[in-house]
Amino acid sequence: MSTPAAPGERPGDRPGRYDAPPANRGLLAVATVLLALPIIALLLVSTYAKKEPTLGGVPFFIWYQFLWVFLCSAFTYAAYRLVLVARPHRPMTDDGSAFVEGDGTDARTEGTR
Repeated sequence: MSTPAAPGERPGDRPGRYDAPPANRGLLAVATVLLALPIIALLLVSTYAKKEPTLGGVPFFIWYQFLWVFLCSAFTYAAYRLVLVARPHRPMTDDGSAFVEGDGTDARTEGTR
């Protein structure tokens, strides 16, 4: 929740969430697809509700779901990295009243990301 503007100050005079750089919508769409794939794949139970082929004696139904544990974590990590690129970070001053000029790297912020 934002704080109200001081008397004589317009809401747009202070930096806020609307001053953030625009997000790359293409990368966010790819991240959304990566997050949706495991959900869709596992909801289609009829595509993997069978015993054959077995893998080391384990029925397909079991090892297919177990495979998605690793695939889901890989897709989630990839989506996270894409979102970091798509929504760049703009450092602010310690009190949050203004954006830091320049690239924002100084002793206080270095290594925090």
